[in-house]
Amino acid sequence: MHNRFAAQNPDKVRALARASLFSTLPQQVLEKLAERGALRRLQRGDMLYSENESASGLFVVAEGELRSVRQDAHGREQVLWTAFSGAVLALVPVFHGGKFFSTVVADAPSAVIAIAYEDFRSLCRKHSELLWRVAEELAREIHRDAELIESLALRNVQQRVAQYLVSVADDRAVSSEQGWVFELTLTRPEIASRLGTVREVVSRSLSRLHERGLIVLSGARLITIPNLEALRHFSGAPSAAELHIR
Repeated sequence: MHNRFAAQNPDKVRALARASLFSTLPQQVLEKLAERGALRRLQRGDMLYSENESASGLFVVAEGELRSVRQDAHGREQVLWTAFSGAVLALVPVFHGGKFFSTVVADAPSAVIAIAYEDFRSLCRKHSELLWRVAEELAREIHRDAELIESLALRNVQQRVAQYLVSVADDRAVSSEQGWVFELTLTRPEIASRLGTVREVVSRSLSRLHERGLIVLSGARLITIPNLEALRHFSGAPSAAELHIR
């Protein structure tokens, strides 16, 4: 299956250097770490690791896109985050051991570099400044998780859908005379999984946002946002000015 992955072998040293966790390490250290790290390729839908597995190492995303999910007893998923090139996964168990916190699945053909925890701990002992980078990464994870909790606890589903559309628009919408235009790449069930709800509620929320004039639906996937700041305000997300200040 992995032979169908058409991308070139990523340069492991450059991939490690792109990760903020390792970006300040000397070149020769990165080269040694790259030698020790194992490259793993995944196709869309492949599982990198499961929340039921004992954690054995961390992973640096060299290319692609992966999502972290938790499942309840009925198989319903909640997406915790999405990771792209340069992200570091499974950092927390470095210090407390145990199992992986979530299940991570590839959403696109991806490549990751696996680094054994003992190799990483040894690196921290030799380069103590790396621990400050670890603290920064863990602080970002706490902030991200706090935002997810706030969204699930304090916003209704329409607001969560609106916030999701704002985030996609900020990332890749194209400006037009009608507003900001983009195509949804995720299905309704996939969006529901990210927002802690079900497909029917996502579809109903999109229709109501359309009725409010906050978005224009064209077919199943094409979205136009006439006034991005109005949708941002409705969602409860920070304004563009607030984001700039931060």
